[in-house]
Amino acid sequence: MNMKDNVLVSIVVPSYNHSQYLEECINSIFNQSYKNFELFVIDDASTDNSVEIIKKLKRTYDFKLIEKQINKGVSHSLNLGFRDLAKGDYLTSCASDDYWHKDKLKEQVKFLMSNHEYSMVFCKTFAVDNSGKILKKITNKINFGLKGGNIFKDIILQRFHPPVGYMFNSKIFKKVGYYDQNIWAEDFDMNLKISENHNIGFINKFLCYYRINKNSEKNLSFKTIFSHKTSIEKYRYSEYYKQAIKNWYYKCFLWYSPYKSGKKIAFFGMIKNLDRFFTKEFIIFFSVLLRKWK
Repeated sequence: MNMKDNVLVSIVVPSYNHSQYLEECINSIFNQSYKNFELFVIDDASTDNSVEIIKKLKRTYDFKLIEKQINKGVSHSLNLGFRDLAKGDYLTSCASDDYWHKDKLKEQVKFLMSNHEYSMVFCKTFAVDNSGKILKKITNKINFGLKGGNIFKDIILQRFHPPVGYMFNSKIFKKVGYYDQNIWAEDFDMNLKISENHNIGFINKFLCYYRINKNSEKNLSFKTIFSHKTSIEKYRYSEYYKQAIKNWYYKCFLWYSPYKSGKKIAFFGMIKNLDRFFTKEFIIFFSVLLRKWK
């Protein structure tokens, strides 16, 4: 990549109640080896001292802070940033509790500039705990089977989910539209929207760090799984729809079998997938459904 070809990258950080992680997040952005970017931090009416931390960081770094008075969700923040504020040719975002490898922007800009047929690119991602320790088992799971190209079938059938850290050519949103603000899991929904008719690029490098916040994971899990179902329902016309819904139920069976509050949905997921009854995985989770409680 020739430096004279430096394109502007617009970065959006949707911030909400992550005061303890904001400094690491924003430091990782301003420590990027690729320097031609603009940053918008959009606070979604945080109730902790996030805004105070962001304003303190503004004394060191040059970025724009937008304070929302009413919490409207991540999709609203991304739309505000990408549609109304961004001037860049390429767009990316970083959750306020996540952070980046120093070459994240450089590698993704290089890929998009060298592969004009792609409107989006993602990479491998480390899963980390609240203190930043890499969670090897979860990291292996979220990066298993990743690939680029025509991956709509893989995404809708939930074979894998591209990890966080996407970069987009800004023109793609004029083709597919912006984020659905009624959807909780906005990334799954947008990935389906783009991959249906466009190839997606993949960089086989670890360039992002995704925070697994154990304190909030349980509260978000039901919202996330049912949001996935809502997104899949948008593709009822697809040849993959019936298998996608069946796989969704199976995922419910696997995810919620151990939890008392999830036994009912796990049971329905099991019933929808009785053809897998004699597989080792099914037998294990059937046993979990009957005996194990959290």
